[in-house]
Amino acid sequence: MDFTYENQGTNTYLVYEAKDNIDSMSLGMLTNNKIPGLAPVLFTQMDTTRYIKYNVSAHVSVKQFFSGPVNKKRLIGVFNGIVDAMLSAEDYMIDINTILLDLDYIFADVSTCETVLICMPVICEDSQTTDLGAFFKNIMFSTQFDQTENCDHVAKIMNYLNSTPVFSLVDFKELLNDIDAQKDSQTAMPKQQPVVTQSVQKQSVLRQPIQSQPVVQAPKVEQPKAVPVQSTIVKPIPAASTSPVQVPAAQPNIENPNTPEKKMTVLNLLMHYSKENVAIYKAQKEATKGSTTTTDTKNKKQKKAKVSTPVTNTGFAIPGQTVMPVAPTISVNQSQNVPVQNGAPVASVSKNVVVNTPPTVPQGKAMNFGETTVLGGENIGETTVLSVAPTVAQPNPHLIRCKNNDKINLDKPVFRIGKEKSYVDYFINDNTAVSRSHANIICRDSQYFVMDTNSKNHTYVNGTMIQSNAETKLEHNDKIRFANEDFEFKLY
Repeated sequence: MDFTYENQGTNTYLVYEAKDNIDSMSLGMLTNNKIPGLAPVLFTQMDTTRYIKYNVSAHVSVKQFFSGPVNKKRLIGVFNGIVDAMLSAEDYMIDINTILLDLDYIFADVSTCETVLICMPVICEDSQTTDLGAFFKNIMFSTQFDQTENCDHVAKIMNYLNSTPVFSLVDFKELLNDIDAQKDSQTAMPKQQPVVTQSVQKQSVLRQPIQSQPVVQAPKVEQPKAVPVQSTIVKPIPAASTSPVQVPAAQPNIENPNTPEKKMTVLNLLMHYSKENVAIYKAQKEATKGSTTTTDTKNKKQKKAKVSTPVTNTGFAIPGQTVMPVAPTISVNQSQNVPVQNGAPVASVSKNVVVNTPPTVPQGKAMNFGETTVLGGENIGETTVLSVAPTVAQPNPHLIRCKNNDKINLDKPVFRIGKEKSYVDYFINDNTAVSRSHANIICRDSQYFVMDTNSKNHTYVNGTMIQSNAETKLEHNDKIRFANEDFEFKLY
């Protein structure tokens, strides 16, 4: 059967041109009653052409609804809707064989999962009896179920369909209700159990008598006694001394019983004056002088060795040029007599002064340092410049939301846009004019299309409203409007 979609205001109609004989009784039932599970019908006639219009606004086909992983709520909702439509048709004396069991023409609400079916009120002489059991089996075999949840309901439905020789709508309805009720009981129990457990625990804790615990005193820890610190007076270094004297950092003198000998200071000598302390003080002073003299002698020897070492310049070779002779080093020995100080003559100090003469360069000739020598001796030609290929923009299809400049990457073959968070891929939560499932962006053979999914406020491409459930090709920089929300389509 050939169907077309028609948009009238905020409604979307599935239109069928009736060329067969129409069943007047069934048509009257559909147009004058709101039958649960069946889409509302509008009958119109222009001259001799008759049209039957079904209102499918804000609904998507079950084929689209089951295009991804299907959870328990969607499956049970759609199956319940199909069974209710069949039972309602029998109540209104409508032949169930006139109901289309095609997933393209069964429509579901993406939020409530309620389903509406299409009933064709026509008389067909070659009509065949519908096998509902086989129809539900085909759906189970062709559907990808959500593996993140418990799939026991899938096994129960398959066991029933395989074990029942004669399919019964009433029995199948009871099975679906049992599965749905089991879901409610499983979600309700965990919420009540922790509350009861916590209340029992609180009561048991309050009824327990309070037992006195013996007080355990911590053992006393003896604090270490303060050790008296004796200040050390460091003698200043005489200004006339030219040799560096290493003065150790002042360390606090802590009394230690294991120390064999105490250091006698001037302060201790004055406070405890005796012959023994005087002898100790003099011995320490002599030892200090001896160490100072030894240190001065070592420093003088090191300084003399450094001054007397001559520095020679061996020159360097310049590639591509004759080696220039190195000028000899002239050593000048200067002696200086130091005047007599305090009646004692001072020995003369010998100094070696080194004079380096730079290499002579012939006048009028600039120094040539030569070309750079390549290691390995191979001749390397000019650098080859690689040809740079022209940069080609990589495809990165995405949408730009003009309201807030959000970038929406179109990374799925069918990308859904709407305000039903559990169903769409891009969730618009701040615009009530957008439908729950407003439109899809479809990728096929590296080409992109937009399809309106029976939205109430429709979809526009470059200012022109597109027909519902019809694919419209998109080009780079196309302007798309979902209801009153503007977007831009970008390929890169």
